[in-house]
Amino acid sequence: MGDSADATGSAPERPGSYREVTFPAQDGATRSGRLFGDGSVAVVLSYMGRSGDSQDDWKTFAESLAEHGYQALTYAREADSEQNDFVDHWRDVLGAATFLRDHGAETVIAGGASIGAVASLHAAEQPDNGINAVLWLAGLHETDSYEFSKADVARISCPIMFVSGEGDAYGSAESARLLHDWAPTSELLFIESYRHGTDILTHDETSARTLSQAMLEFVKRMEDQDATC
Repeated sequence: MGDSADATGSAPERPGSYREVTFPAQDGATRSGRLFGDGSVAVVLSYMGRSGDSQDDWKTFAESLAEHGYQALTYAREADSEQNDFVDHWRDVLGAATFLRDHGAETVIAGGASIGAVASLHAAEQPDNGINAVLWLAGLHETDSYEFSKADVARISCPIMFVSGEGDAYGSAESARLLHDWAPTSELLFIESYRHGTDILTHDETSARTLSQAMLEFVKRMEDQDATC
């Protein structure tokens, strides 16, 4: 159960708690979300795109970030998984990044799983994006809504972490390898799991610990990252 407050409310007293907030996406539409923790480093966490996926899938990791002195923002997007209308999801990411900067963040990491990862990387391709790093979990280099080119990815100048279950049934491991080859500032990690994205966090106890620790260490390394993507 979260601590409810408006966007200007004080930080939660307990690291694992959150306050409910709203923020405008870049297209002007309002999104609702949960803000965990406090600190100058903040992570946007965008969830996957299947029916039943939600911001709840990131809750445990968001709590871990808060416990380590970081902000984490999860949110409910408007895109409909049944209609696969994710083409503007990157605008949510940019709106979330702006919100976090307006509320004390000096370093913002765009993190996401599956379509959330794809939208995060696409957001980092945009000019004046306000993003300092990208945490990509189990995205694909080509979807119905997005397609990345070698030239565009190579121009992203901020750190990127590409992560996937090594046996991911959706093919994200292959996409991670390809994008890592294209991105000169990236690192690549495979987790021993066949599950997709945040399913690793919610279903594989041992792999969940490995994945959470790796993502947390990446966030820690970004504490002094000043340049944007």
